[in-house]
Amino acid sequence: MHGNAVNVKQLMASQHRKHRGFRTERVVAQYLSTVWSGASVGRGSGKDVVNVPFDVEVKARASFQPLAYMKQIKARTSVSGELGFAVLRLNGQGEDVEDYACVIRMADLLPLLALKYGHIQNEPTDADIDHCPACGSWMIRKCLTCQPTTTHAEPAILVKRSITDGTIDQ
Repeated sequence: MHGNAVNVKQLMASQHRKHRGFRTERVVAQYLSTVWSGASVGRGSGKDVVNVPFDVEVKARASFQPLAYMKQIKARTSVSGELGFAVLRLNGQGEDVEDYACVIRMADLLPLLALKYGHIQNEPTDADIDHCPACGSWMIRKCLTCQPTTTHAEPAILVKRSITDGTIDQ
């Protein structure tokens, strides 16, 4: 009888983790839908969130294996050419998606940083950091939130394409 009780307890814990993972996928998709209205959980497609212009892998596990997550994302994105990253719900976190961690390859992060901060040549001072008077976002010297065309995306996109098509060594 004792063995059966242990098996039932293990099964219940396993089911809890499984349902926590499914719920995490739903809250991440819901959060992304604030920008991409069609964002939803993907089943069987490989991507955990579909109808977004990137590849998201959602993890809600007790173990922390960032190398495995990066390999999984790279395997999919090397075929699709999409930007990929893993969203991690760590133990002890609730459903506040804004506090979840992300794992992204440095080669994928660099073009994003260039888009956001490419206009900054020197380390900003406190005087350079302010709230945008138009949208309220934090900005450094100029707002890239409400005026996204102030940074030219073409150079960053070319770097990303060069990395994925093999013309730049990784």
